[in-house]
Amino acid sequence: MKWTQKEVELLSPILEQIRIDLEQIKPKSILVLCSASGDVVLWLARRLKQGRIIGLELDPGLLESACRLAKEQGLEDRVEFGQAEKTHIPFPDNTFDALVSEFIVFPTHAPTEIGQPEMARVLKPGGLMVLTDVILTKPIPPDVRADFQAIGLDYLCEATQDDFRCWMKEAGLMDVEIMDLTTIVRRVWEQRRSTIPMAEEHKGYVYLLDDPNFGLGRAVFYIYVRGKKPLAVVQ
Repeated sequence: MKWTQKEVELLSPILEQIRIDLEQIKPKSILVLCSASGDVVLWLARRLKQGRIIGLELDPGLLESACRLAKEQGLEDRVEFGQAEKTHIPFPDNTFDALVSEFIVFPTHAPTEIGQPEMARVLKPGGLMVLTDVILTKPIPPDVRADFQAIGLDYLCEATQDDFRCWMKEAGLMDVEIMDLTTIVRRVWEQRRSTIPMAEEHKGYVYLLDDPNFGLGRAVFYIYVRGKKPLAVVQ
């Protein structure tokens, strides 16, 4: 899902929430998973007063683009990009003050399969984990999924908010909070739909924005998840 610049501006409250959460812990080291072409890493580097930010991405072409943008923007002293691994984070335990996996505003087409336990492993005690995701909370017919894919909604994590809450807690995280971002993202889908002539409107928009069973807020949700690694292991 590639958003236009205007659509990214409408989604900026999501990035601002990430910034606010990170500023509260004043991180010196931040890891961004699935960093795509580096947009989130560079956005954070321009706005946070301190901290080195590392982005990991599977796709070599996106990595090359991210490195080029960092150089063009003069941010090479604040950011670094590296090759991701599919199921493992190539850093030792307790390395980062914060970890961000942002998959709504600047999603990559090559996501990893790294779960919360592996993310928590590389967080320092007291570190913050922030995730955003697009979830599908109940089964949908294959033709509806195909229509979603046709309009650009080609990634859906089949899970509920309760699943995410359990995964975070099973990874040892505390103070787990989940925010529903569906209303924010709905405005962007509605804006995109409004630019298409009615005669050319794809069924995917009807399902996503109007359908009482499979649409936004019914089966598809955009969520923001955060939690902290305890300062000490509770015995």
